[in-house]
Amino acid sequence: MDVNPVVDRITIYPVKSLDGISLQKAQIGNGGCLVHDREYAILDSNGKFVNGKSNERVHLLRSAIDFEREVISLRLESETAWNHFHLQKDKAALDEFLSAFFEMPVALYKNALGEFLDIPVKSGVTVLSTASLHAVGSWFNNMDIEETRKRFRATIELTAVPAFWEDKLFLEEGKAIGFKIGDTKLQGISPRARCIVPTRHPETGEAIHGFQKSFAQQRTANLPPGSTLDDYNHGYYLSVDCYIPSSEFGKWIAVGDEVLITGKQHPLI
Repeated sequence: MDVNPVVDRITIYPVKSLDGISLQKAQIGNGGCLVHDREYAILDSNGKFVNGKSNERVHLLRSAIDFEREVISLRLESETAWNHFHLQKDKAALDEFLSAFFEMPVALYKNALGEFLDIPVKSGVTVLSTASLHAVGSWFNNMDIEETRKRFRATIELTAVPAFWEDKLFLEEGKAIGFKIGDTKLQGISPRARCIVPTRHPETGEAIHGFQKSFAQQRTANLPPGSTLDDYNHGYYLSVDCYIPSSEFGKWIAVGDEVLITGKQHPLI
């Protein structure tokens, strides 16, 4: 069946592990990722990320950023009032607020070159389809699509394709699939292995017992034709890690852009 995949949603996550922002278009930055995506991260006194993998309290913290005003707004899920901080002028007060919330010394740091991504350089964006999110939600009592989306936190979401169509964007380890989003060239490198974060509700932290096992079983049972996911060591994968070469820095990706697979390639990284 012929399909014409297009970009349906672009989401960046300005602070690693906190809330996302939906965009109509996003520019490729000099770090090989979308501008402002994971630009900030909360680190503890040992320089370790305070994220959903290491601290469940992350799920209880709501966030928003106004980049023009350089203001970050934070509140607890259980509250309605926002706390506003200028990212530079109020840095001490911001770190104090975060330290009180996490009950340990932490600070907010900035890096605009993609070093706060889960997989720097190799995975500048993650791609999946809306249909895949619907399929995954159906495995867990018809989970709401927005909740499912927030659990998996992909940056580029495609429509007009069947569930797990994005498996076409990777091969076995060590090989790559070239493709274009609009006029931006990317390489699909590998499926994204998931961690503990998708097992928890994105706003309460409540865990679904047996989530990883159930997901892996369903994923393996619903592989699309031609998928090479069986070449990997388990089924707990969703979305595709994609590399953006330096030749594409400064270009834009927009909602409505068409996606075109150009073929097998040697990985550029």
